[in-house]
Amino acid sequence: MRSFAIILTALLGAATVSVSAAAWNGTIENQDGITTVVNSETPAMGLDRVELREAWRRGGDDDDDVFFGTIAEFLHDAEGNIYLLDGQISQIAVFTPDGELLRTIGRQGEGPGEFQNGADMFWTPSGEIGVTQAWPGKIVMITPDGNPGSAFPLPYRSGGGFQTVSRGQLQGDAVVLSGTAWSNSDGQQLQHTYLKSYRMDGTEAAGYQEVSKPTAFGNYQFVEENWVDFQRRWAVAPDGRVAAALSFDDYRIHIWNADGTLDRVIERPGYPAVARTGEEKDMFQTVFDAFTRWNPGSTFKVSDHHNTVEQILFRDDGSLWVQSSAARWRAPEGIYTSFDVYDKEGRFMRTVDLVADADATRDGLFFAGDRVFVVTDLLDALMARIGGDGNEGSSIEAEPVSVICYDWDAPQVSAR
Repeated sequence: MRSFAIILTALLGAATVSVSAAAWNGTIENQDGITTVVNSETPAMGLDRVELREAWRRGGDDDDDVFFGTIAEFLHDAEGNIYLLDGQISQIAVFTPDGELLRTIGRQGEGPGEFQNGADMFWTPSGEIGVTQAWPGKIVMITPDGNPGSAFPLPYRSGGGFQTVSRGQLQGDAVVLSGTAWSNSDGQQLQHTYLKSYRMDGTEAAGYQEVSKPTAFGNYQFVEENWVDFQRRWAVAPDGRVAAALSFDDYRIHIWNADGTLDRVIERPGYPAVARTGEEKDMFQTVFDAFTRWNPGSTFKVSDHHNTVEQILFRDDGSLWVQSSAARWRAPEGIYTSFDVYDKEGRFMRTVDLVADADATRDGLFFAGDRVFVVTDLLDALMARIGGDGNEGSSIEAEPVSVICYDWDAPQVSAR
């Protein structure tokens, strides 16, 4: 009887895969030698509605023991402890799986184990934490107990000058980094934006994307569609593959193998752009004007619509989860936000609606381990930090942010 049950289960599983594959309405094409997965706007396995269940919350007005500034990233360790990088306070708060504060590590400064304005953090192959300091660009290594870690040199670039580092993520025995470096060549200032994998001695292991273009200091016009790049929109899969959204306008994601060879491109050509409201344009204008203060006399032209891909991540089953601009800025009533889910081949399999008492346009959304974390009022906190909301003569007084930890039942997608 047991063997019959096993055979029946296997047959049912095979039937499920077959039905899912048959229901997928798209094509896998060879376009100029590149495997391109062209998806329709209809997911093969339909829509899932997932309730987020609050496990604990910290911070805010009612928490006398914890205060947060602007949370930049979350990590988890093998015991389920949660590490929260606060870029404003320049420290990492460590919480138990039940939300109790264990310790804080790191501090503001320029010495060993110290950093300023941390933009991201990641685990290293040795079990240390690497904090990316955007400006001046460097990586600060800290042990989970808070001691200064080993040195991780930024990659040297011939003719190089300033560097920034935006993000990092563990990839086996290496680390994938994104950032920007400036160099001088024949009297011309060049800006190099990169997404690469590095060994722990700082040598390059693989390259995924690099764009080099001339730049100028003073009286320069920035255009959002050209200025917003992939640096905050990439992820590393459990098998080492790297995904990135390279386009501002198009729903298109590139997938590379760990060695840097392009595996495929995932597309949704029918995805409509999401127009910005006047209030949204004013807000983005304020943000980008603040970012261009270092370039005297320069202006920034914001787009009339949102960039198409907001956030991407890989789950443990190898599926790729994508938050689109519509899912963040135009979520339906009763839905916090949504993710489009793709299998390992890049086929659009599900849309997952997340239900929670949260606002995707104002709150920050993070994933760590098997939990979801929402940082309330994170956008207002960031706006207050840069000095206003875009309306002349006014400014935002942000509420103290809270961190809410949620449990959830994440749908699985077979990654063949």
